[in-house]
Amino acid sequence: MQQDSFIPFGFQYYRSPTPYRDQWEQDLKRISDMGFNCVKYWVQWRASAPRENVFQFDDIQELMDLAAKYHLKVVLNVIFDVAPAWFYKKYPESKMVTADGTIIEPRALSYRQIGGAPGPCYHHGPAQEEKDRFLEAAVLAFKDHPALWVWDLWNEPELTTGIKRTLAYENQVCYCERSQEAFGDWLKEKYVTIDHFNEKWQRTYTDWSEAEPPRGQAVFNDLVDWRLFMSNALTDDLKRRVTVVKSHDRTNPVMVHTVPAPIFNMMTAGSDDFKLAEPCDLFGNSLGSSAWSADLLISAAKGKKMINSEIHALPGHTAMKPKKLEFRELKQHILIPLARGISGFLFWQYRPEVLGHEAPAWGSTYLDGSETPWLRDMADLNQTIQTNRELLETAARPSDGIAILYSPENQIANFSVYTHLDTYNDSVQGAHKLLHDLNYKVEFIHEKDVTQEELAKFRCLWMPYPLYLNAQLCGVIREWVANGGTLISECSFGALMAENGSHSYQVPGYGFDEVFGVRETWIHSVEHLDHSYHNVTIQSTTTIPLVSRTAANADGTPVAGAGSYYKSDIELQDGVTVLAHFAEDQSAAMTSSSYGKGKAVWIGTLLAAAYWQNGSTGTLQIIGSLLKEELALQPYVEVQSGTLRADLLEREHEGTLERLLFVHNWGAEATYGTVQLPAAFGQALPWFEDGSAAVSKSVAATELLNIQLEAGDIQVYRLV
Repeated sequence: MQQDSFIPFGFQYYRSPTPYRDQWEQDLKRISDMGFNCVKYWVQWRASAPRENVFQFDDIQELMDLAAKYHLKVVLNVIFDVAPAWFYKKYPESKMVTADGTIIEPRALSYRQIGGAPGPCYHHGPAQEEKDRFLEAAVLAFKDHPALWVWDLWNEPELTTGIKRTLAYENQVCYCERSQEAFGDWLKEKYVTIDHFNEKWQRTYTDWSEAEPPRGQAVFNDLVDWRLFMSNALTDDLKRRVTVVKSHDRTNPVMVHTVPAPIFNMMTAGSDDFKLAEPCDLFGNSLGSSAWSADLLISAAKGKKMINSEIHALPGHTAMKPKKLEFRELKQHILIPLARGISGFLFWQYRPEVLGHEAPAWGSTYLDGSETPWLRDMADLNQTIQTNRELLETAARPSDGIAILYSPENQIANFSVYTHLDTYNDSVQGAHKLLHDLNYKVEFIHEKDVTQEELAKFRCLWMPYPLYLNAQLCGVIREWVANGGTLISECSFGALMAENGSHSYQVPGYGFDEVFGVRETWIHSVEHLDHSYHNVTIQSTTTIPLVSRTAANADGTPVAGAGSYYKSDIELQDGVTVLAHFAEDQSAAMTSSSYGKGKAVWIGTLLAAAYWQNGSTGTLQIIGSLLKEELALQPYVEVQSGTLRADLLEREHEGTLERLLFVHNWGAEATYGTVQLPAAFGQALPWFEDGSAAVSKSVAATELLNIQLEAGDIQVYRLV
């Protein structure tokens, strides 16, 4: 089976010690007989290295041989966050230390039942060497096995395996002596001179060893550096693993699978999906069934093959039993990411867990291993996908040329300001949801990738709540706008300056008052709008009404939307167009200005965060009018329905245009709508005969497909 024409569809199967040995052959035979083609096994440091200098892979060897016998490809997932007991006895100083001085002692978790979590500090030299030795032994044992498909070198990278995942200053790691020494070395490499470093942090250090890792809410730049340093520790650890594998195995690819933000973050998880994808041959995710996670991680993969490594379709635990998996929900788990280009699907897991707090959940079978209705549904859906494998592997949805800026540094700065990430996460996810609901292909660009060459791929850049920026990034964006790009930004652009951590005297900062044609003279916190200074909370779901001056309802009345957190007062330059005003005082809430050959749109509130929280149809109409009418940015596929989403995968093959159309009703009620395609077709042949209806009619050179879907349902059509 060629790897370049392979859509894995199967299950996580083995996390020692379960399933137990007497179940292996019957399970793997059934998996194969039902048409599935891939399984994943965990190779755990603690389980396979019970004593120093002893490596035991007999269980993995037997499972690999069974996979080969039944023609299954295998993902070997190497797990280091369960360090052996002997290792901790030999190196007790290897344990991680939190900001409040807590030593994280090794333990069993509901998802690490054999103990040893979270593993040693990433700056402990002997630990790194022992991990290298274990990985080398595993690679030498299995690199030539015919069942091996890919090395998955990290299961959901994060700093403490979930033990200290809750957002709080005291949950940050690692403050051990080794990490603090490594931090000094990292700072020296980054800043070169102590004077440059002192300018950035606004300190008076005389030696790199004097740098104090932050332990609470104070200034911004020290926390940004500290979390980037620990995030780099994850990325460097992965690069080291890749190097070990490739030094012995140049045939089988390597990957990692992550958990996307906001579940994993830069503060306590240290996970940067874009950086973790870079050293890999392919990329994967957990919790990848949503449009958000699929779009974000496909952007991070940058064209590499992307698979859903853990589909969490039947979650639960001993107290909270999983609900049965209905076919409509199963389609969502598979078809939402498939419509975006993800081409691999592994469910967590085959049998329900029987050991620990996760039992008896997560299973695609009944507890005794017998077939469930959803297992049969999985097999049928897999058969349909494999029938269309070649097209799915080579077709793509064309870009709409719109990117959302993804900024880990701004994420960290937001936490430093608010001690939560709602402002940042809600703004980024809200921008995605707005574009998704308007049927655009949503793409992300990481701040480290913002160059003239990369920005030239896009017509429009959306900057969600760009509070913390730097001169280099802003210079590139300004030049891109001058050359014809379209910029959309929310308020407080560059209010915090990365160069010295200070607040800008003028906002928008970095000279962008000239780009937007506005200057923010005051910014009101939403809790202060009634001039009450008591019981103020920084986390807010209060909305700020605003009214469009360009978009109108069917009855001719102006469309009303909503912002959140802040309302900005501004001064306008000549030639600036006001697109919306705040309902309270008629002041400008959204403006548009020409700059060079491009355009810049300023929004005086956290509009996207409000949409993420309340899904205002008025806000959706306002942004739709902005993009399609004011900025002339049309989506490749148009949809006339409030809750229909359509994605078109297409390719040219032997002179013929081959297309698959995915249509999803993401709303809570049944809907009827029209999909307008960019090229005509003769027939729309549905994948599923389950009540979904489609009627097509040709209009000039365009094709309209009328579709009726129940709430949450997805239909796929082959257009011929």
